[in-house]
Amino acid sequence: MITKEQQSIAGSVKALSATKQAWTLQKEEYAAGQRWKEEGKPVAWSCAVFPKELFWAMDIFPFFPEQFSALFSVRRLEGSQDPSVPTYATHFCQIAEAEGNPDYLCGYARTGLGYVIEGVRTGNWTDVPMGGPPLPDFLVTTSYVCDVRMKWFESMAQMLKVPLFTLDVPEIAHDIPSSPWGLRGPALSIRSMTQRDLQRGRPEPPLVAAAADYDLDYMISQIEDFFDFAENITGHKRDLDKLNEALEWSYKTCELNREINELRKAVPAPMPSTDGFGSAYPRLYLMGTKRGHDYFLALRDELKEKVARGEGAFPNEKFRLSWFGLPLWFNMGIFNYFEKFGGVFVYEGAYNTGLLRPRRPEDPVRELAIKCLGAGGGIGSTVSGILEECRQYQIDGVVLSYLITCRPIVFPAVEIANALEKELGIPTVRLECDLVDERIFAQSQAYTRLDAFAEALLQKGSIAHGN
Repeated sequence: MITKEQQSIAGSVKALSATKQAWTLQKEEYAAGQRWKEEGKPVAWSCAVFPKELFWAMDIFPFFPEQFSALFSVRRLEGSQDPSVPTYATHFCQIAEAEGNPDYLCGYARTGLGYVIEGVRTGNWTDVPMGGPPLPDFLVTTSYVCDVRMKWFESMAQMLKVPLFTLDVPEIAHDIPSSPWGLRGPALSIRSMTQRDLQRGRPEPPLVAAAADYDLDYMISQIEDFFDFAENITGHKRDLDKLNEALEWSYKTCELNREINELRKAVPAPMPSTDGFGSAYPRLYLMGTKRGHDYFLALRDELKEKVARGEGAFPNEKFRLSWFGLPLWFNMGIFNYFEKFGGVFVYEGAYNTGLLRPRRPEDPVRELAIKCLGAGGGIGSTVSGILEECRQYQIDGVVLSYLITCRPIVFPAVEIANALEKELGIPTVRLECDLVDERIFAQSQAYTRLDAFAEALLQKGSIAHGN
């Protein structure tokens, strides 16, 4: 149900010093991108799941409407602290709705569309937090994960009068966990092998049926098409050495994230979801860069020291929670909400990088194609992934957060709730909300539901704490 209840923006309290640097990184990236544009170099607007290594291989600076929509949701117009003043995200959502976009559409899309509608109409693009993203020379999106993204980006490209490229990625559903926690070596990613690999007797076996040859050939052709598209617009030529370098940083970063995820299993929890979601910017948008890698290196090192000391994020941990779905960027304080009951969000599946097979630098385009093919899964993969996550992290309860029109999140939610109760006896609670539009969140109702959930978990007792 859509409500117009005014909410207060609530920031989260982080447990680690390293994660506090994510905001600094974000500000530095915006400033660098704005200088890049002023120097006449190419800028693209893209999406979270597009392989960033392709941008670094062609000296293109990417910005992301999903990311700046989240940024717009934590600042009110003209810097106001008055809850009756809309956030920039809500303001742009209202503009998009006035142009015929329904108010139940994903807030990312409505915010991005409203920002472009107002910018085209007024010529004012910079009266927003951090001066806004530089205007793009072209847009790039993908066909997978998000239903609305293709038409959303198509509409923005038309209004901005710039070219659009869509990377079409095959998806194959399966029931194997999308991120097999704790596994190393050959069994590192879904569909990491192909039929040709098997015929050549490669030693590393796949977790599931190998990717069909035509899937890989098609994915390679899509990457080559992107290179041709970007070269035609920018004049920059593909540089496979730079692609290899970016992939090397990606693989090193993924290994750091594997170590971080292992350390996060400790009891008491050393790194809560406030820090997990707080790391979303470098994890999603700086993959394939040294600066992204160095962020997670510092995070891994701090976390390792904390675990060695037996130090938890919260001194009175009584039960452990997991968050399924995307966060409420306008109210990240919700991740600290259970602390008064002794509850801690110890893990969140969203934005955690998958594990990768051993590198194949002799053919980086093929390597990247295989990496793209490993990104799918479907409902079965999502459900089994959550079950495995709860086993590994000794989870007592799960919060399922979704927007009713977000198919990749809302469809698995019912199956997840049923599977957790049936397989592991783990209760869940559901929250319907939007990522950036604070109007689509009945805060008082939600907190009443969370209070009851916490009381039930305390009565039930904790898996990890044995109480």
